[in-house]
Amino acid sequence: MVSEGQLAWLLGGSYKLGQVTLSLITSDDLEPIEWTDRNFQPYYLSAEERQGEPIKKLDLFTGKELTLQKVTLRGKPPSDDKAWEGDVYPALSYAYDKGLRFGVLHRFTSGGWTLHAPLSQGQDSKFEELFGQIQRTDPLKYSILKEEYAYITQSVPKIPEAKLNLPEAGLEEDYYNAFLLSRIANLPLTRTYRNYSVSDWIRSMLNTYYRAHNILIPNPEELRLGDKRRQVTGALAIGPEPGTYFNMHVLDYESLYPGCIDVFNLSYETIKCPHLECGSNQVPGQPQLHVCTQRRGIYSALVGALRDLRLRLYKPEAKKGEADSNALAASRLLKLFLVSCYGVTIRIHGLASPLLGEAITAYGRHVLQSTWDLAKRMDLRPKYSDTDSLFLDNPAEEETWKLIQEVGSTFRLQLAYDRVYSVCVLSTIKAYFGILPTGQPEVKGLAIAKSNSPRFFQQTFQQCLTQLAGGRHSPADFETAKQQLPNIVAQAVRRLRSKSVTLNDLEYQVELREEPAEKLKSKRLAQPYQAAWLLEKQGKRPDRGDTIGFVKVLPFRSQGRQFTVKPTSQAHQNEIDAEDYVLSLFSSLSQVFEPMNIQLKTKATSLSDFVR
Repeated sequence: MVSEGQLAWLLGGSYKLGQVTLSLITSDDLEPIEWTDRNFQPYYLSAEERQGEPIKKLDLFTGKELTLQKVTLRGKPPSDDKAWEGDVYPALSYAYDKGLRFGVLHRFTSGGWTLHAPLSQGQDSKFEELFGQIQRTDPLKYSILKEEYAYITQSVPKIPEAKLNLPEAGLEEDYYNAFLLSRIANLPLTRTYRNYSVSDWIRSMLNTYYRAHNILIPNPEELRLGDKRRQVTGALAIGPEPGTYFNMHVLDYESLYPGCIDVFNLSYETIKCPHLECGSNQVPGQPQLHVCTQRRGIYSALVGALRDLRLRLYKPEAKKGEADSNALAASRLLKLFLVSCYGVTIRIHGLASPLLGEAITAYGRHVLQSTWDLAKRMDLRPKYSDTDSLFLDNPAEEETWKLIQEVGSTFRLQLAYDRVYSVCVLSTIKAYFGILPTGQPEVKGLAIAKSNSPRFFQQTFQQCLTQLAGGRHSPADFETAKQQLPNIVAQAVRRLRSKSVTLNDLEYQVELREEPAEKLKSKRLAQPYQAAWLLEKQGKRPDRGDTIGFVKVLPFRSQGRQFTVKPTSQAHQNEIDAEDYVLSLFSSLSQVFEPMNIQLKTKATSLSDFVR
């Protein structure tokens, strides 16, 4: 029996044989208890005149009150019925209806459990200091902020592993992540422990809010707003302007897409709202879309609240030397939420709304293009911009800060210093490498640095980067460092031609993205499928999704087919096509060398003068 006033942590819930059972841990002695409610029946909501209980719900998109039938769910809702909410798991449905929150303390009173998440005076003062001003300007976001803050700040109980119904014991970090995620997403601990399905988190958060405010949870078809597209226009990329740059400042928007969702009020119900007066508030570059100016969007306020909590509270706290486990876990988890808040609107059934996704990327492009144009007007020499970042060539620091302040006041978004490169080399495509003041190189998008590139190529490139890092202090030093690269490349070529590089270091690894059984019927085979064919002849049957390791060999024929590769396990050192590897190495390095005004001679005799 549970005594009146008992405090316990709600960890899980299950449904079986017409009853919901909650799993809890008492707060005083950390003992597990189970409590069953036999009066709850799973249900769905119907617009049809069926035998059920009349119920009033608010339509998310119009705000109007609907009268529906609450029908007991046995199996699945009828296929000919216009139904809602029949796919919500009964134990979660119970928690949503009763205002319960997994991972949070509850008190047993009057025959049921009620949420118990008070803030201390110190916690409340801290919250008001950080977010109090939002209450007047954005009351919806303020209320969500305060709720989530109250849940996260509760201490996490040290429950012995033997008393937790978890699949396996793990690290303390896993435990903290699971507990805080249960609170934020309102999901049982068994569904948050090492489970990183962010779409489930977001869905549960929205469902929690909708039920708490008597809003009908929209079905997947309604969320699409009649739009059938499967893809939306992507992010903006400007440049790059190839070349070598010194003192390159990289600015980055803090959570650009979440910021756009918040600041521009982008939500399921605010896109193409029914208000005539909102029609003039068009989405940039999308004249068929407008955003509501009459009411705050729920998804917009939710994402904005999570973003504010992370950027203004938990991220700074997590960077402190003695940050507590709650702050570290909260910062990590909120980042995962924010990273995914755009993607779920494109590809997750039950959350997908292509028009919402289109509006998010449109505002992202608008903000980035406006920032680029402003930087040019301020003579800050922008050289590259992609999605949420901006590269400035040797700018005056005070002018950079002016740009940051101007963007902040214009868009209410946070543009911040990401890093400064002593040297940055931009390629002709969306790829570059930079050398930090510490000498540490950073590589983005370059083919030679990708995981499927032969290890020997990566090692050679790393030697080049190490040499160039030594010249990061001045343009003259960098030019001197460049003169040493011919020796590095020449040594690599000698090793290739002498066939002294191991097969493992020459191996390409490529995933089979198409079904091998179908591809192997073709007369001409791409190199990964050549290797798959040879493996099959050896009695092995690669499947779609498998990673094939192969090396380039001198051309040969087998059973009427031409081959230029072999699986690494079948190849011999003397079969390696050294000249093919030399050409491939030069081709990979040229992506990096050409912007530095370095030209590789592909002929066998001359490496000594490849620096122009």
